[in-house]
Amino acid sequence: MHPELLARSISGVSSETTPKLFRIRARIVSEPVAGRVLDFLSNNGIGTTSGSKILFSKEDRLKIAILALKMGCDIEQISIQLNWKDFEALTSKILKLSGYKTAIHVIFSKPRMEIDVVGINSKFAIAVDCKHWKHGSLSILSLYAKKQMERTKILLAKRNNISSAIPIILTLHHNKVRFIDGTAVVPITEFNSFLNGLEDNLSEVYVLYSKNR
Repeated sequence: MHPELLARSISGVSSETTPKLFRIRARIVSEPVAGRVLDFLSNNGIGTTSGSKILFSKEDRLKIAILALKMGCDIEQISIQLNWKDFEALTSKILKLSGYKTAIHVIFSKPRMEIDVVGINSKFAIAVDCKHWKHGSLSILSLYAKKQMERTKILLAKRNNISSAIPIILTLHHNKVRFIDGTAVVPITEFNSFLNGLEDNLSEVYVLYSKNR
């Protein structure tokens, strides 16, 4: 499967569609080619057939993006197809599969702040800032890292049921920088392995603790 076709197919995804509408929205001229793309997606667990219709979940757009990335598609071709909702939805899904209870758009007042996604298990919370832009300079990453550290401190102050939390920045692309100002920078393609190895590698990440601990 050509990675560019996968990138195009992101535009064809909606909660409920037909093969014809999928082909038109994905800008695929050939019906047989569109059919092969849909078969490829289905074989990778993306999309289900229900009668004459195709059903996609809210995470499927980003699943396709990650698949296209792994196959060598240019990140810019992919990122223009995505929105922040796609990114946050898959982030929450991955956390849930790793045993976390999740919340999206966690908002606090005084001071007014918002955390994109929070995952909580029995031991700690993970505060995620989702960034799906193509790339960021070191200065931009540093700015977001400091902001995420402050958001995580406020999360601990506001939530009595959380004794410790880990701030991270989650990106669509792979970064050379793994940590900046104490905040982990994790590409979405490595998020699952990051979560699986977290308890064994806590010394490598910055963990914030509640003052009430």
